[in-house]
Amino acid sequence: MTTADPTRPTLVTRVVAAAKGEVRSDELEAYRRAGGIVYTELEHAEALRLRLAQEGVNLWHGPRSASGQLLCTWNAFVLQTIGEQLLDADYAADPRTTGYVPTVTSRQVAACFDQVEGWVSRARQAAGNPGYLVEEELQLPADLPEWAEADPCPLPHLHGMLAATRAIRRHAEVAFGLFEQTVADAYEHQEDLQRLRQLAAEAATAADYAEGLLRADPQPRLHEAIEGRLQRALELYYHLGQLIAMPKRIAGYRSTATPAARTYDSLPVNSRNFDPWCLTDPQRRESWKADPQARQSIKEMWQYDPAPAATLRIQAEIDAAFHDGSIVYAVNAAREPLGSFYRCPFPAIYMVRRPVVIGGRRLSPAQQFTFEASAADMAVGGQFRRQIIVANFKPAYRVDY
Repeated sequence: MTTADPTRPTLVTRVVAAAKGEVRSDELEAYRRAGGIVYTELEHAEALRLRLAQEGVNLWHGPRSASGQLLCTWNAFVLQTIGEQLLDADYAADPRTTGYVPTVTSRQVAACFDQVEGWVSRARQAAGNPGYLVEEELQLPADLPEWAEADPCPLPHLHGMLAATRAIRRHAEVAFGLFEQTVADAYEHQEDLQRLRQLAAEAATAADYAEGLLRADPQPRLHEAIEGRLQRALELYYHLGQLIAMPKRIAGYRSTATPAARTYDSLPVNSRNFDPWCLTDPQRRESWKADPQARQSIKEMWQYDPAPAATLRIQAEIDAAFHDGSIVYAVNAAREPLGSFYRCPFPAIYMVRRPVVIGGRRLSPAQQFTFEASAADMAVGGQFRRQIIVANFKPAYRVDY
């Protein structure tokens, strides 16, 4: 029996896929085929890992290029695995639409496959040139691409994430076992080893809990809880594999999480100590304060904000990320500040230096973002807008008060 060719969908397939709102995956399949080179690189990397273990080479003190090769191959393998398992799970759930997938699946698979080539290239560069050090090129450990959103997340998508987690977990546990065997001077690295064991335990717990929830054919209201746990497990295994390959990074490692921020719940906006301009770009705050229309806009924004504490918590996360160097003010090609966003509350525009999560959104190095808090939509029956905006910002010649 033969399977349907995803690149040549039948009329029935097209009709059923259209009814389900699915999109074609033929381009994704092309990237899947091209990404098959990952498995050759994985064989090389696992042979290298085994040889190093047999020789008793401790990666804390071993060749840095070998660490780079192992790390880059691991990242390529994880990304390829997630993409493949998401596609296969959707095809298996409804063979009538093989070659089509939900939009959320298409976006997620594309985000993963887009990064595979770069990691394979870096792995080969590290294998071919002992002087090539990927840690001098990139901030490590790298994060997974941003997760595509869907409400509720389709059940086949969750099954694909679970299948990817299982496959990645098996490889991570084998790699960790070999790694521990080589650490003859474990007493010197006890704290770092304990941190790795903690990460492995956290990832395994998230994966096991998600699998338990998914086993019972859950109702849509549980999909978000399952999705969050699978995302967490995959993120942790992605980091774990990189830290096993490059253990010198363990000491400075912190998982991507919302930075600790001050609690503003006890600080009402009418408090004498409250600064209504705290969301406004510090670089231009005084000039905005001198603008009568800006003053009125700021006043109205806080007046209509239904949850000021939620707004202030996001700003606190921005402040924390700025103070620890994870983000900086964005500049143009001439190294001049981009300045303030053109809408109230006229916030600063930032550039990300290190992976960080702000307002529940994962931000990656080199991205530009700002924080919009606006009551403008409420005038036409809408809701208060509180969002992180990611874009390539350009000078604006108007102000939206």
